[in-house]
Amino acid sequence: MKRLLALAIMVLMVIPVVSAGTVDGSVRFLKGMAGSTQQTREISLMIMALSTAENENLDLSSEVDDLVNRLIGYQNPDGGWGFYPGEVSSVVDTSYAIIALRRAYPHLPAPEVGAVRSAIEEGISYLLSAENEAGWGYVPGTPSYCYPTLMAVWALGENRYSYNSRPVRVALRYLENTTCEIPDHEALALRLIAYHSVGYGVSNETLERVRELLFNGELSMKERAMLTYGLLLNDPMDFETAKAVMMLESYAQRSGNLVYWTSEPVFFSSTEPIATTAYALMAISTNVEIRPVEEVKNPYELPCDELKNLQNPDGGWGLKPNDPSSEKATYYALLSLEACYPEKGSVEKALSWAREAFERDAEWMRENHRMSVGYYYALKTLLKYDNLTPEEMKEAEDLIREVQLYHGLWGSRIFGPQPYDTALAVDALLDLGVSPEDPLVQRARDWLLGVSDGGWGTMITNHYYSYMLEPDVLTTLTVLEVLGRIATAEELKPHIEWLVGQRVDGGWPYMKTMGEPRVELTVRATDLLLNYGYDYTNETLKFVMDARDGGSIKGKTIELASAIEYLSRYRFVPPVTLYDVRTLLDVKMFRVIGPGMDNESLEEVVEALNNLFSGGFVRVNITSIGEDSYIVMANFGEYDVGAYNPYVGFHLENGTVTVGNVTVPTNESVILVPGKTAGGVVLFVLYEPENVEIAREIFTSSFIRYIRGNAMVFRIERGRVKVTTVG
Repeated sequence: MKRLLALAIMVLMVIPVVSAGTVDGSVRFLKGMAGSTQQTREISLMIMALSTAENENLDLSSEVDDLVNRLIGYQNPDGGWGFYPGEVSSVVDTSYAIIALRRAYPHLPAPEVGAVRSAIEEGISYLLSAENEAGWGYVPGTPSYCYPTLMAVWALGENRYSYNSRPVRVALRYLENTTCEIPDHEALALRLIAYHSVGYGVSNETLERVRELLFNGELSMKERAMLTYGLLLNDPMDFETAKAVMMLESYAQRSGNLVYWTSEPVFFSSTEPIATTAYALMAISTNVEIRPVEEVKNPYELPCDELKNLQNPDGGWGLKPNDPSSEKATYYALLSLEACYPEKGSVEKALSWAREAFERDAEWMRENHRMSVGYYYALKTLLKYDNLTPEEMKEAEDLIREVQLYHGLWGSRIFGPQPYDTALAVDALLDLGVSPEDPLVQRARDWLLGVSDGGWGTMITNHYYSYMLEPDVLTTLTVLEVLGRIATAEELKPHIEWLVGQRVDGGWPYMKTMGEPRVELTVRATDLLLNYGYDYTNETLKFVMDARDGGSIKGKTIELASAIEYLSRYRFVPPVTLYDVRTLLDVKMFRVIGPGMDNESLEEVVEALNNLFSGGFVRVNITSIGEDSYIVMANFGEYDVGAYNPYVGFHLENGTVTVGNVTVPTNESVILVPGKTAGGVVLFVLYEPENVEIAREIFTSSFIRYIRGNAMVFRIERGRVKVTTVG
C-alpha cells in the first residue's frame, strides 16, 4: 500500500513545479503590459496579482503603488468605476476595483493608506446603493444578473462581509437559484472565489468537478487559470491540487525573460493575456492552505502608539497626558520615536515647538542669570536634528558662559552652585564643540569631583557653610554622564560604586530610601555602568519589559520613551520558517543526514536536491547536527525539534504528533519542520518507518520546492496525501 502511494505521488508530480522564474517572469510581463490598458478590471487584476506575488519575497510596492494611483484616479464622483475612465459606473468594474484596492492595502506606503481607504469606502457605498432586492444588476436600477452579483459578493467579502451579512446572504440565495450569463467555467471559478471570500463553503462534489475539469476537461487558458485559483482557495493543499498548479505552470509561454498565459496568439496590443496571466499568477502564488499557529508575541514590542498619542497639539509632549509641553519630555519622545517610524509632520511640529521653547528659555536664562533645564533639552533636541546654524550655536555657547554663577559653576543665587546645573551646562558646552581642556570645563570638573566622594544632590552654600543634601540618583547620573567625558575611570570609581549601591528591585529610583525604580533612571544607569565593567543589561531588559507590561509607565512620557529607546536595541528574531529554508536551498551548502533511510533512497534525495536547487547538498554519515545547514531525514523521536525551533510547538504523545494547532497520528503522517542552527537552518523530515517512501518522494517528485509556512503536515487520507501548511 505504501509503495503504491509513493508511486501515485510520483505520477502526480512529474510536471515541473512552479519556479521562481515563472513568478518573476509573469510579474515582469504584467509590469510591461501596465501601460497598454485603461480598463478598470484589467488594471485591477494586475494589482491583485502583483499584490499576491508580493508575498513571494518580491518587492513590488512601487509598481502596485503606481497602479493604485491610476485606479483611484479613475473613480467616478458616485464612488464607482466604469469600464474605462470617465464611463458610467458599473457594478462589475467597481467590484474589481474594490477588490484590487483591498488586496493592495497592506503593501501601500503610509501616506497613501487614507486615500485608498476612502476610495474603498466610497466604492462599497456605491455597491450597497446599487443593490436590488436580490443581487445586483450591471448598473443601478437594472435587473439582477449572476455576473455582477458574483463580483459584488467577492468585493464585499474582501472587505470582511461574511455570508451572514444581510446583502451577502440575500445575494447567495439568489445565486443558488439562477444560471449565469457568462461562460459556465468562468462562472464556476468566480463562484469558488466569491464564496471563499465570504466564508461560504462549496461542496466536495463541486471541488471534484473542478478537479475533473482541470485534469480532463476542455478549457480555455483563462478558464484554467481561474479554476485553478478558485480550487486553491477552497481545497486543502494536497498532491492533486499541486498537480493542478503545476499543469497551469506547464502551459506558461515564454518570450525572453517574460512569462505569460493566453488562450490565443499573443499580439502585445491585445489585453486578453493580462487577465489570464493575472489569474495564473494569483494561482501559483496562492498554492497552500494556511492554518495559523498561536502568534508568538514579540517580547521587545515597542509601545509606540501610546507615546505618539501623547503628543500635544502644539507639537511637544508633556510629562503626562494633558500636561503642558515639556522640553525634556519632547526630547526623550523624539529620541525614542526614531524606532517607531514617526510621521514627518509629527517630527516637524515637535521641532517647531522646540525652537520656540529654545528661544523662550534663552530669554529666561538672561533674565534669571541661571542655567535652564528646559533650555538644555531644547538645545539637545535642535542639535540632534541639525537645526541650529553655526551662529546660533556660538550664541548658545556664549549664553551658557554668560549665566555662570562663578567661574566654571552654575546654580542658584540663593542656594549657590549646583552639581545638576553645572553638569547640564558643561554637557551642553561639550555638545556645542567646546574643548574638554577649556579652563571653564576643567574648573567645573574639579569642583564636581571635590564636593562629593559618592553621589551628588542639591547643595546649600552661603558665606558661612556649604553642605549637600542627601544625594539622589538623577543628579548623580547627570553628573557622571558628563564627567565620563572629562574624567578618568579611577577618579570616578567611588561615585560609580555609590551608584551601583542605589539599585533596588531591579532598577534605580530617584532615591534609594524613597520611591519606586524608574525606567529612565534605570536605563541611564545601565548604559553608564556598562562603561565601567558593570553589566546589568539583561536585568534591565526584564525590568523594562515588566514595566511596560505591568502598566507602571502608562501615560508617563519620559518613562515610555525610555522604554522604547531601550527595547529598540533588541532585534526580535522571528521564528524560522520553511520559507527561510526554501530560500537557503538555493544559497547554502546543506549536509543531508538520513539515519532512518536506506542508502539508495538517500542518494536519490541528494541527487534530486542537487538537480533542483543552486545550493550544494552532500550526504554525511553522522547523526549529530552542528552549526551549519542540514536536512535531517529521521523517525519521530530521534531528534529534539524544540531545541532548534521553540516557536512552532512540536509534541509527540501516545502515537500522535502535534505541530502548532495540527494533531495527526504518527503512523499516517510525514512532518516537515524548520529549525535554526548557529550558522544556518535545519529541515527536519520526520516520519514512521512505514512512510519512508513518501518522505523520499517529497524530494524526488520536486514537491520540496513548494515548502512554506511554519511547518507542513503530509497526511495519508483515503489513498490521498493531504498537505496542510501550519502558519
